[in-house]
Amino acid sequence: MPKIDLYRKIDEKYCSKRNADIRVGIPSLYYKNELGEMVQLPIDEETEEKIELNEIEKGWLPEEYDLDYVQEFHIGNPSALFGSSAITDSANQIGIAAHINSREAMFQETIPLKATIKDTPEGQVLTFRHHFPKDVLRGVIKLEFFFYLASVEKKHPFQADEIGMRLSDNIFETKLVIDGTGSTFPITESSIPGGPLWQLRKHWDDPVVDPFSPASVEVELNKSHPLFKQLSDSYGKKSGLGKALMNSIVAQAMAMIIYQTVLEMNNTEGDSWSFDIAEDGSILQIVGYWQDTFEVDIQDLSISNVFNSLQQGLEKLNRKG
Repeated sequence: MPKIDLYRKIDEKYCSKRNADIRVGIPSLYYKNELGEMVQLPIDEETEEKIELNEIEKGWLPEEYDLDYVQEFHIGNPSALFGSSAITDSANQIGIAAHINSREAMFQETIPLKATIKDTPEGQVLTFRHHFPKDVLRGVIKLEFFFYLASVEKKHPFQADEIGMRLSDNIFETKLVIDGTGSTFPITESSIPGGPLWQLRKHWDDPVVDPFSPASVEVELNKSHPLFKQLSDSYGKKSGLGKALMNSIVAQAMAMIIYQTVLEMNNTEGDSWSFDIAEDGSILQIVGYWQDTFEVDIQDLSISNVFNSLQQGLEKLNRKG
């Protein structure tokens, strides 16, 4: 059914007719490197709606650096939005807010910009600033910006009449994609005396929507195991033996996740499903990325066939690198 608005909204047709001259700036992202220098990530119109951070800036690591997001909104002719036959009365104020959410980091919040738009013929610039600490930088973070009614002093028919009411659809939206593939591998640690070095723990209900994060699936390393010492130096980043052991664990876990995910999809969707139905940051999206990147055979579905083809794909990629 078509959507019927009971009050006037700020949309492309309204802005064009009233010459509101609303422009959204390209996002600016910054991080402070190990030298304490502020580094700006190179973002342009081609990348502004899907910002793959690790692809854009190889020196930025989500586990080491926070991230600052800055964006400007230009209102060239604010008066076009005010009046008894416009969006709201001249005595009122209009705001811009950002809705930020991430399934992987398990948070969402709506943040109003500090400045508001008032009835004036002079152009206004509103700036959004937000600091993302490194502990929330994983998976996909979505930002959606919209106009809302910030204050109400006088009301007219066909105008929003309560503070907080949305005055537009999203005027800009973007995604911050962490790690190009959409996530960091979900590794956790626990202490299980006498237990195995690692276990794969499955918590997901629906791989199409559930995020690829420890909330849905995790490779649990056992700190009480004698071999854990080989992994404890940043999971083998400096130890050759530790790195080989960690790579083996990850490859086995990937094969198990791929096999279980495809098996569930076959059982619930039959032969007609595709990876295109996966939501951003979901387990199915990550499995699709692995299948395509490493040429994993999922047609003749068995855990041994998945693991063997994955191993071949990993070896082929390592030789190219």
